[in-house]
Amino acid sequence: MSVIYSGEVRCPVCGAPTFRYVQLLYETPYFGNVLIESGYCSTCGYRLFDVDYAETGRPTRVLFKPRDGLDVAKSFIVRSKTGTIYSPDLGFTLEPGSHGEPFITTVEGFLYKVIDYAERLKVLEPESAGQVDKFIQTVQRKIDEGGFTLVVEDPLGKSVIIPYREDTVTVEHLD
Repeated sequence: MSVIYSGEVRCPVCGAPTFRYVQLLYETPYFGNVLIESGYCSTCGYRLFDVDYAETGRPTRVLFKPRDGLDVAKSFIVRSKTGTIYSPDLGFTLEPGSHGEPFITTVEGFLYKVIDYAERLKVLEPESAGQVDKFIQTVQRKIDEGGFTLVVEDPLGKSVIIPYREDTVTVEHLD
């Protein structure tokens, strides 16, 4: 880890020269060098914390085809801030949005997160509850059985799937 900048600067919110700001360069597994920024203004209380990539990779598409529940339970997804995850078989897409949240979890844990999102959709759109219930049942069955395709696309090449069985993953470099 190396300190790029550390000192007091003007606060971006109140303008007081009491914003303690630090920038660090840190080497991480999977994401490579990241720029960590943090700051606190002792005048107005504004806080900042952000992590950005200091380098990019080649755009990638990772295809994961689990054969069974063991592949689902013991394979990992590492999604960066820029990764999109979708399943053409299950019929969902999780896009990063303007400020995506990176995460590391098992494929099983990710699919349970998808189920949580679907259950929230039932509350927001009660007229589609029947369709959502059918979707949830399908995802729960696929967690146990496998037999679907999960795709991770990342324009910065930072997202990966670490498979339990190597032959369940294919990585394509996009140009």
